[in-house]
Amino acid sequence: MIKKAGITGGSGLIGKILIKILKIKKIKFSLYKKDIRNFKDLNNWLKNNKDIDTIFHFAAIVPTNLVNQNKKKSIDVNFKGTVNIFNAARVANRNIWFFFASTSHVYQPQKNLLKENDLLKPTSFYGKTKLMSENFLLKNKEKKIKVCIGRIFSIFHDKQKKSFFYPAMKLRFKNKKQKRDSYILKSGNSVRDFSNAEKVTNIIFKLSKKKVSGIVNIGSGKKITLLEFISKYINNNVKIKSNGKYNIVAANISKLRKLLS
Repeated sequence: MIKKAGITGGSGLIGKILIKILKIKKIKFSLYKKDIRNFKDLNNWLKNNKDIDTIFHFAAIVPTNLVNQNKKKSIDVNFKGTVNIFNAARVANRNIWFFFASTSHVYQPQKNLLKENDLLKPTSFYGKTKLMSENFLLKNKEKKIKVCIGRIFSIFHDKQKKSFFYPAMKLRFKNKKQKRDSYILKSGNSVRDFSNAEKVTNIIFKLSKKKVSGIVNIGSGKKITLLEFISKYINNNVKIKSNGKYNIVAANISKLRKLLS
């Protein structure tokens, strides 16, 4: 069981859901509220919380448009920030389970469900920053730190920020009676693997209880096109067309199932 959890990115969606879980389970936690680019502050945080034995590292710049607007800052936060928190955990010199929230963006899209050992070829700069962090964590192994890299596939939630797909589409098609035969969704036939953020966070918590290490896909294991997703979860009355371009990114979760069985 977790003695005390340390959380970066606690103001984000998954961080907030995790905090609710920890409160229900009556597990102590400490939120890191400062800049993860500052190693000294991270080091002091762990020094002042000597009972932290689990770290959930969620802090990152995520929306691809924001990442693309400031690539240098994105590397500083997503990669160098990860290096900082890991090194602070190393300096703490105690047994720590370290969860790193990675992404399906590290994979090269393919027709089959993606396995953890499939080809890594990020198609977005966000994915590149996450892969840089993964490579660092895998290379810099530490006996006292057990690292779990969770490659999270697409998530949706009513409290997601408007920059993400689900809330953006909800805003566009919120009127259930509207009909828009002329609307074309770019890459609408692209296939994704969507899971509710509550379910994803519960999976992460279960991984922490079992102290799982290594790389694991976190998703539903089911394929759905963006057009099908809109019809199923947002508005089944609107008619939308795709521009014909598409790719497939969906998870093989056989490893996850075995770990949690």
